[in-house]
Amino acid sequence: MNVMSDTQFKWFLTLAVGLLAGVWLVYDAVNLARSQRADDRDPVVGDRRFGYVIGMVIGAIGLVGVLRFHGVL
Repeated sequence: MNVMSDTQFKWFLTLAVGLLAGVWLVYDAVNLARSQRADDRDPVVGDRRFGYVIGMVIGAIGLVGVLRFHGVL
C-alpha cells in the first residue's frame, strides 16, 4: 500500500527541492551582498565570495531543474 500517490510524491519532491534551492540561493545572495563591505585584500574574503557565488549557481540549477521538470522552461 502506498503512503501517497505518484502525483502527491511528485509535488512533495518539487516543493522540497524548490524550497531548498530557493532558500539556498537567497541565503548566499544575501551573504554575498554583505561581504562587499569586507576587505578585498584578505584571501579569506575572496574564498567566501567564491563560495557564495557557487552556492547561488547550485540554487539556480535546482530551481531551473524544478521548472523544467514541470514544463515551465
